[in-house]
Amino acid sequence: MKHIELLGELETDADGDLARDKVVNQLYDGAFRRIVAVRLRNGADLSRHHADVPITVYCVSGNGKFNAGSDLEDSQDLQAGTLITLEAGVEHEVIADPELHILVTKFKDR
Repeated sequence: MKHIELLGELETDADGDLARDKVVNQLYDGAFRRIVAVRLRNGADLSRHHADVPITVYCVSGNGKFNAGSDLEDSQDLQAGTLITLEAGVEHEVIADPELHILVTKFKDR
């Protein structure tokens, strides 16, 4: 039985698609979790939204802000190595300053 599934090799530099300020790529969609890579450039953002399931956000590179709460009153600086978690249903937004690469894991109920 194979226990390890290689999803790919992530590029950690910012030389990807330079024509777009926001790039979202689904890396994995399994029974219990979904993993998405997000690259934001030139101050781009993921505008206010919520996830129906708990999430984690890991900052691979760059800098930005993660704001959360009904009035986006909680704020966390993002830089390489920052790992945060957020419960289901909490409103949030992500803003690049000036660019940011994050991995988002959405946990599913099955």
